[in-house]
Amino acid sequence: MKPRALPASRCIECGLHKICFPPSFDINALEQLGRVITAQKALNKGESVYRQGDSANAIYAVQSGALKTVMTQANGSSQVTGFYLPGEVIGLDNLAQSHCASSAVATERTSLCELPVDAMSKLSQQLPELQSHLFQIMSTEIRSDYQRMHMLSNTSAETRVVSFLLSWSARQARRRLSQDALRLTMTREDLANYLGQALETLSRTLHKLQDDGLLTVSGRQITLHDLPKLNARLQHQCS
Repeated sequence: MKPRALPASRCIECGLHKICFPPSFDINALEQLGRVITAQKALNKGESVYRQGDSANAIYAVQSGALKTVMTQANGSSQVTGFYLPGEVIGLDNLAQSHCASSAVATERTSLCELPVDAMSKLSQQLPELQSHLFQIMSTEIRSDYQRMHMLSNTSAETRVVSFLLSWSARQARRRLSQDALRLTMTREDLANYLGQALETLSRTLHKLQDDGLLTVSGRQITLHDLPKLNARLQHQCS
């Protein structure tokens, strides 16, 4: 679908702007940002925002739907490196290099706001809080990458699953969605890949947690029955 121009008021009208960008932004700042967001992309499930190796010339704010990022290794295998929800910004990891380090693929019908890098760079000079916010997002992603690598090399299959579910719960809460009724946007195969475990291992772990009365699994819907117990279980496993 061909990108279409967006009105400058788009950010003001969008209920996600306080997640995407600094919550301190006033109407004037949002209007300036709206003028930078020159196009909106609509993607069907399986379509790519950008592909590994493409020129890195824009970042994207997820308006609706969900995406995953995937890195293809030298041996041809693929590694899922992240999942993104509405209000989150993707592509910042590409800014330090001229080409995209991974591919971003829609896991369901998704719409995005495109922000050209050059225009965002100029706007960041005018709005210091925007620059600070983008640096904060990048710092958070670097920290998350480090924590994920540590998790994959040092923790059990159950710890990985519980840690992911609690993180997903917190991300839903940020969007004023239920902390207990989780809607996963990825396939079971993609989640297993992200967690660095076989699909059978992920299924066994979820069944065990369900047998223990901590959650209920129904397809991509997972209901958490006792967040304090799940947190305590995670803390015990990590101690």
